[in-house]
Amino acid sequence: MPVLPTNVTCLGLIVSLGIALPVHAADQPQEQVRRFVADSRFNGVVLTGKGGRAEYVEAFGVMDAESKKRLQRNSRFFVGSVSKWLASIVVLRLVDEGKLALDEPLLTYLPEYRADTGKQLTLRHLISHGSGLPNGLMAAAKNDPSIERETRPMAEAVTRYASGDLVFTPGTRFDYNLTNWILVQAVLERVSGQGYAQLAQRLVFKPLRMTESGIAAGEAGNVPNLALGYRALAPKVERRVYTLPNYLVSAGGFFSTAEDLLRLNHGVLSGKLLSPASRKALLTVERPESAYALGGRVRTFETKGQAPRTLATNDGTSGAYRTVAWRDLEDGRTVILLSNLRPDDDALFAFTESLLKLQSAQKKD
Repeated sequence: MPVLPTNVTCLGLIVSLGIALPVHAADQPQEQVRRFVADSRFNGVVLTGKGGRAEYVEAFGVMDAESKKRLQRNSRFFVGSVSKWLASIVVLRLVDEGKLALDEPLLTYLPEYRADTGKQLTLRHLISHGSGLPNGLMAAAKNDPSIERETRPMAEAVTRYASGDLVFTPGTRFDYNLTNWILVQAVLERVSGQGYAQLAQRLVFKPLRMTESGIAAGEAGNVPNLALGYRALAPKVERRVYTLPNYLVSAGGFFSTAEDLLRLNHGVLSGKLLSPASRKALLTVERPESAYALGGRVRTFETKGQAPRTLATNDGTSGAYRTVAWRDLEDGRTVILLSNLRPDDDALFAFTESLLKLQSAQKKD
């Protein structure tokens, strides 16, 4: 397959547009993508595909500004809250193995956890952000920002950050809360007897042949071929280093490439990685006020002159990294955007909608 090299000046740096996979001219979004890049100064990778096939992949900008190393289509990025969708998939894989149940009390898996709360909480509450737990981790981080770089035993993290008094009855409200994922990771590691990184590798990455993906505590994990995060590239380069605690990698430690994220979307949503019952659970909206299902959102878009379209819309932010991974659940059309220089969100989501030909889409939360 031929490679189409092109160069542009972007953010004051001469950088390559990278590698594009050619498709039929009528279907190719190349000009639309390049207009977006020129208008928004996007620094990252764009992929469009259908089913399990990437129809178009192109990289724009730099992965390392100091060395002027250019992004490639297989550059790795941290994908932010898409990590939570991955963790929910890992939970459901263990459900399929008979080792977990979504509605079993948390005390079943963590018997040492405080009894009054643990008998009310379930994994479904935690991974749908309906637990009612206070966000103890964020409160602590406001007082001590160094927490984002700490290493702490899981049991100690649970006691310190994830054992507060409930602020509402589990399952009655939506509250996007990082603390939930400390407990999710604790349960996964306890039940499996493996660290979370090894568990994700065994249950998801290996069966889906996601050879460029993994789990790490941010850039401290020394990830090869990682696009470095930047606060700015012009008028001067400003790095934004991403780190997170070891006990929270289930919520934000997933790194991947655009093509591996396509494999994940296809394998989970159209493949056989999950049982039909678990796939249905993953896509069932638990909190309608935020279109939130398990670990991610499922939205129905009303479009003029077309039948409504339902998409799995997974988005993530981790430091400078910004991720969009949207898939039409009916026809398998997928858009994946990965950036290491956080773009304007309104422009990013409008661009995503245009690539998917959503003529009149509801706004993101």
